[in-house]
Amino acid sequence: MRLGVQNPIHAGNQIGAYNASAVNDTDWHSLSSTDFYDAQTGTQFSAGLKFAFINIVSSNTTTLSFVKLRAAAGAGDGVGNTDGVIPVTSAFKADIQALSGGKNVTSVAYKKAAGGDKFIVIAGFNS
Repeated sequence: MRLGVQNPIHAGNQIGAYNASAVNDTDWHSLSSTDFYDAQTGTQFSAGLKFAFINIVSSNTTTLSFVKLRAAAGAGDGVGNTDGVIPVTSAFKADIQALSGGKNVTSVAYKKAAGGDKFIVIAGFNS
């Protein structure tokens, strides 16, 4: 490891979005690459792609939504500090440097603050 030098970043060679605005609950939901469609071609991404970046946008700016960089174990998973979740007020982003960390993130989970919130997940993938 060299100090002061960042590893090369490959921010994803495919990008797509998942609009969870129509999901009208506050349960945990897991997403993988097959839930996203390529913004350039309109085709569904193949299974097992690794997330290169993730960007969450929520219309709720007063109540917390939550994200995890793994699949949800169930709809009622916890949201405390010891549950390994990321609280989100209106937006959250992470790139490959945060997502790699010795793991290959192939699934993420979200929990909306309120069922009626506008909630969008934008993601880039590496094959």
